[in-house]
Amino acid sequence: MTVAELPETFSSAAATTYRPAPAHLDRAARGAVAGAVAAVPPITVLHLSATGPIEPAGWTISDYVVSLPHGTLLFALTTGALAIGAGALAHGLAPLPGTGRIRALLGLWAAGLLVAAVFPTNLRGTPANLSSEIHLYAGAVAFAGLPIAGALLARWLGRTTGRGGWTAVLRCATVVSALLSTALILNRLPGVIGMPQLMLPPGVLQRVAGAAEIGLLAVAAIAVLRAGRPRVGDRWAPVR
Repeated sequence: MTVAELPETFSSAAATTYRPAPAHLDRAARGAVAGAVAAVPPITVLHLSATGPIEPAGWTISDYVVSLPHGTLLFALTTGALAIGAGALAHGLAPLPGTGRIRALLGLWAAGLLVAAVFPTNLRGTPANLSSEIHLYAGAVAFAGLPIAGALLARWLGRTTGRGGWTAVLRCATVVSALLSTALILNRLPGVIGMPQLMLPPGVLQRVAGAAEIGLLAVAAIAVLRAGRPRVGDRWAPVR
């Protein structure tokens, strides 16, 4: 008798590859979604506060932060909410085998965000300093880290649950975020090594890439949450 002939039960092999998410993972995933949602209002207020010569196409979010009243606080609220969300998801995945690299990358992403908030960039038109250099590299780590974590998480979910749905959405969100983050880093890299920067508007590119990362955290958490909720009538085959 094959697995397909057992509509009511799991095969023993499938049972070893899939477990419903424990309550703490359910709560952790919900916490990660909440962190992504909570990150949006402060950064929105930051942009709505912009006045005068600030120009969104050429000015990055970091430029806004150091040029506007309460910009540092608003940016810290956004990065803090995202870091808490990433930490919650990593904590929820901790008991599950095969998630070590995912959790490490989530931690790296959270650390990059926090370091970028603690060390602001320099004001436009002023020389770069140690704080701005740290901010630059912390931002690069943050933009690079989450898409890799998303790719590993999608692969892990595919292997351990064998189901599509939100896992497929996670793969798509990861690809979009990875492409935008790569474009952002490559757009900035020539300037770091003293060459003319590329022609892509840095402000627009960074905002779109940042929005993609906020969305990616939320999608990753929802994918984990839904993977732990088997539907009535689901039939599972061993994951090879």
